Amino acid sequence: MDDVLRRFIIQMLMCNFELSIPSLEQAYPITFSAYFDTELGQLHELAELGLLTMTDEWISVTLKGRLLIRNVCMVFDRHLQHARRLQSEPVRYSRAV
Repeated sequence: MDDVLRRFIIQMLMCNFELSIPSLEQAYPITFSAYFDTELGQLHELAELGLLTMTDEWISVTLKGRLLIRNVCMVFDRHLQHARRLQSEPVRYSRAV
């Protein structure tokens, strides 16, 4: 279920540049803030850079953030995060910048 959930989030952000948190919680049996606690810290950093805005109900990518949408979505890519933690395993993903 985790991969399906993360794929859905990444699709919504890449295609629509926004994500309704209540809709996500209704479709999947999670509490967004608890399930993505680690990711929220990273999202707040991106918000401080002006790449997105966050409320309790929405994550919205700004016009500036649209240019770096892959970087925003990487926050939710568990496989990428895992590969980065393993220094010996090379990252097999293309880099945005």
